[in-house]
Amino acid sequence: MLTGLRELILAEVKALLFGVMAGLVGCYRGLTVKGGPKGVGNAVNETVVYAFICLFVINVVMTAIGVRISAK
Repeated sequence: MLTGLRELILAEVKALLFGVMAGLVGCYRGLTVKGGPKGVGNAVNETVVYAFICLFVINVVMTAIGVRISAK
């Protein structure tokens, strides 16, 4: 539950970073694919894994920042 403007802003920034990072990973993997249809399938699988890892790291960092901000 949101308790104030700080938390709302943090949630919006996290959502923005999640979208940008997932889009960038997807575009990069999609534009560098080689090997025909099999390569596309492999690129999709790699994209899901890389995006999940990036989003996990972003979430951990942003949550740590949010805890510091909310504690003030």
